[in-house]
Amino acid sequence: MQCSENWTVSATALPTEVWVMIFERLPSLQAICECGKVSREWRALASNDAVWSALLRHACVDTEAEAKFARRQAAESHPYMDQSITSCFSRNKRIYAAWHQRYRGFTESYTRMRRATLRLESWARANCEPLLQSLAPGLGWMESETMPVRELLGVTSDSSAMRDFIILYHLHDGQRRRQRYLPHGLFGSYECYGEFCSLSWLSSRMLQVISMGKVRLLIFAWCHTSRNYLGIVIDCPAAHTNHLLHHVIQMQPQSYRFVDRGRFGDFFTGYVDELASGTHTVHDGIVSMFPNCGPHANTSVSHGIRTTVSTMFCADETPRFRVYRYEITFELLNTNILGCSSAQVKSRKFLLHYHNNELSHTRGAGVAGQFPIISSDQPFYRYCSRLHDEETGMMVLAFEGLITMVPGSLDFPQGPEFTLNIPYTELPVPLEIV
Repeated sequence: MQCSENWTVSATALPTEVWVMIFERLPSLQAICECGKVSREWRALASNDAVWSALLRHACVDTEAEAKFARRQAAESHPYMDQSITSCFSRNKRIYAAWHQRYRGFTESYTRMRRATLRLESWARANCEPLLQSLAPGLGWMESETMPVRELLGVTSDSSAMRDFIILYHLHDGQRRRQRYLPHGLFGSYECYGEFCSLSWLSSRMLQVISMGKVRLLIFAWCHTSRNYLGIVIDCPAAHTNHLLHHVIQMQPQSYRFVDRGRFGDFFTGYVDELASGTHTVHDGIVSMFPNCGPHANTSVSHGIRTTVSTMFCADETPRFRVYRYEITFELLNTNILGCSSAQVKSRKFLLHYHNNELSHTRGAGVAGQFPIISSDQPFYRYCSRLHDEETGMMVLAFEGLITMVPGSLDFPQGPEFTLNIPYTELPVPLEIV
């Protein structure tokens, strides 16, 4: 290899073990093949079994499953597994060749989605065992089933987003359910005024296409009680094709307002990253649909109590105006700072910000009709409620507020009242197809 005008590096300049370590770090099949063309020595290095083992790991290939497939195809004398060609290959090179041919056109999606599902499984194993147990085995691949996975899912597009979708169902066919309602939905849950929503991942048999005006959605996540959902846009007006087709959205019935979650692969891998980073809290095996950080969440700490606010657009609500849900969580962090072992909510006061710079005050006793107590024994309390645009047309953009607390309890106060700040939080105003 020519490295400068005055000197060269040959395969004998470094120990073979060092060269193998260098080749193991090559990022792709193309890079290995190009390096194998440099010289006979580099060709031998490019065929080293350890190099192909590293490439299999980088591609997140299930080597055990693919080795079985490669042996079966070799025994059946499959056209692309000609033994006269592959007999000189190392074991891992044969496995990679079989995998690459088997998933031709889908290898990038395979690597991306398998990396995401492995991370999801690892996170669920440590944090949410019921969710892990609900994940169903994947669908067979193209040649291994009487009905190929593509046909079973009803996917006709070859876009990268839909290839990601197909591969994901090849790895896991949604969530198992013993009953119609699944409490630990993969995409989160919430409870609001007695209504419990759990957004579960649908199996291939339950996928459905719905039409909302000129937009057609392939629904892959659904709650049977609230009718909340996630869907992929498979058809839309031509003017919106470039920025909406094959995106994951939630669209409000009877309107064209929607929340765009991005292309399917970006949405799913991003959501798994959120779970792994703790963006969604887990209680009793249930994942909160509300993120605890991000552009539409905020946190404040006062008097040893942390207050977290999170908001989302209600795509499942049908009124002609925009409706939002918000979740507020109180967490007792330090009883020494509080000065006692408990505190009870007495009243609330909220300030709503509208698009025309007008403000509106609302106040009342307790929160959501309750007067909760947080204590060292029960340090958490969370509640969910709604707010919406005014029927006159004023659009609410953000809110903030104060919660009046009593140390001890309302019946047995242990000090003067104090207030917790509900930090200024912007609402996720939906997009709209005009």
